[in-house]
Amino acid sequence: MTRITNLVIKRAHGAKFWTVDDEEYLDFVSGVAVNALGHTHPEVVEAIQEQAGSLIHLGLNYGYYESAVNLAEKLAEITPGELDTVFFSNSGAEAIDGAIKLARAATGRPALIAFEGSFHGRTIGATTLTASSAKYKKHYEPLMGGVHHIPYPYALQLGAGMSEQEATAYSLDRLQKLFELQVDPSQVAAIIIEPFMGEGGYVPAPVAFLQELRKITEKHGILLVFDEVQTGFGRTGKMFAAEHAGVTPDILVLAKAIASGMPLGAIVAKRELHEKWPVAGHGSTFGGNPISCAAALASINVIVREQLVERAAALGQQIVERFNRSIGHFPAVAQIRGTGLMIGVEFKDQDGNPGTKLVAAIREEALKNKLLVTGCGVYGQTIRLMLPLNIAEEDLDQGLTILEQAIAKAAAN
Repeated sequence: MTRITNLVIKRAHGAKFWTVDDEEYLDFVSGVAVNALGHTHPEVVEAIQEQAGSLIHLGLNYGYYESAVNLAEKLAEITPGELDTVFFSNSGAEAIDGAIKLARAATGRPALIAFEGSFHGRTIGATTLTASSAKYKKHYEPLMGGVHHIPYPYALQLGAGMSEQEATAYSLDRLQKLFELQVDPSQVAAIIIEPFMGEGGYVPAPVAFLQELRKITEKHGILLVFDEVQTGFGRTGKMFAAEHAGVTPDILVLAKAIASGMPLGAIVAKRELHEKWPVAGHGSTFGGNPISCAAALASINVIVREQLVERAAALGQQIVERFNRSIGHFPAVAQIRGTGLMIGVEFKDQDGNPGTKLVAAIREEALKNKLLVTGCGVYGQTIRLMLPLNIAEEDLDQGLTILEQAIAKAAAN
């Protein structure tokens, strides 16, 4: 595994953690966008403890239990459109693999289309879809067949001076060329996209692009799959990123923040689609674990009750505005972007190339000052913030100040 730090963690709470040496750190990574309520939220901890005292594991093959049924009902309530039926897995990557199987089983078609810059996980199926770095595929070929990639509408990476509209048109044109030259649309089971690109750079797909993609998939009978593993549960200032474009996918893939740190993933779709998946066509021993489901229910209840989705939208806008004032003038800052609390600051070097070394220096300097941040992007050129949705304002201000100082120091060298 990639080792970001060598810290040995003893305990954590809220937006902070402490090492075995009792050194206190601010955490702006949140377990890679998992801890939407920060560490050890009391209501989540209580739900875990109570569930563990009554039922730890049974397996959904062998019976129902309340936490799984109630969570499925809650997901049907809060997800977009008429998505009302859930298959539980252990992780986002597993859920992606399940979505692949569902799409192929339901359509009887073999081909899949994903995007350059995407990250969908590290199982064989998810690795095949992933295209944010060749290192994820090195040593593992041949991977799953039938997968094609087109450019994500990421204007800053597609060409100097390219507008969002031009990026949208370019990506749609590449999709059409793919249909004409490589795979007939009648053979495509699904198009799989992150509506807000995560590991590839923290880049939102243009609303117009997602809306046109929905029209194209409906025209050709192709299923549209949204990977909202990193974006779901309020991260972008909507409960799900799909809501920004008013687009409902055929299959919604969820994980990470769903259960505040407990392992859980979910494939959500209409019942009529799930019913095209034959009985025994998929399964899971631990998927929908009672404790994970209980943690998820508690987490969602807090997010809704405390209006943390709305808070994420407002707070994210404030952070982007603050960054524009405090660091936006540095030539090394290529772009500051964010939707809700999914915020990325992209860097470039003096020659206009991706600022990979700058990001490494910023991370190191921040860690020296007791702030954990991390990067993303195909070249590691972007600092991304993954704050708890309920982060205390004093912790937020302290962490942002440390980060701004680290950026100023790195940009000056």
